[in-house]
Amino acid sequence: MQIKNYPEKKIRKQIINKINPIIKKSRSSHQKGYVYLNGILITKVKIPNEHDRIMKKSKSQFIASSLRLSYEELNDLIDCSMSGKKYLKLLKDRI
Repeated sequence: MQIKNYPEKKIRKQIINKINPIIKKSRSSHQKGYVYLNGILITKVKIPNEHDRIMKKSKSQFIASSLRLSYEELNDLIDCSMSGKKYLKLLKDRI
């Protein structure tokens, strides 16, 4: 399955609202989000900017990989069928 075409703004919103990563500012124009589970760093993800343009497939694939999700699971996260709790449970099961 392919990752659907989403605006960068929508992907950003869903990552921040559902996953609630700890965001650290860096020198680059992109923020990085750190996802912890039981106090242990599980993954980090580059958070897209607030652009309305459609995110390139390669960047979407990189985000899915960073979040440890399949393409279908990333679609579920963005389309609202996967909650933040379900995402964290999925990560916990994969560890």
